[in-house]
Amino acid sequence: MDHTTHPAKHTDTTPPDKTTTHWGAFLKKARRSRGMSQRALARELGVSQARIAQIENGASTPQIDTMAAYITALGGELTLRADFHDHVTQTTWPQPHTTES
Repeated sequence: MDHTTHPAKHTDTTPPDKTTTHWGAFLKKARRSRGMSQRALARELGVSQARIAQIENGASTPQIDTMAAYITALGGELTLRADFHDHVTQTTWPQPHTTES
């Protein structure tokens, strides 16, 4: 993806699946719980209201950067964690901020 393009403007033609539908419902619930309309969120992200509806209705598979932008616009922060259950390899994104002594 071109990093000069806002992530929410990216379109994906992958057919919806249960994961896409789940994420859409999650994002819709988060938006509604903060009292924000699709139109207001679209304005904040610089996209159309139709694009927000596509994401929330599962018509478009949201990329991680799209989900991060969406959640950030709602005042949250997206954190991903990969745990390989070997109790050795764990990765969290973004990396926690640490202060050096």
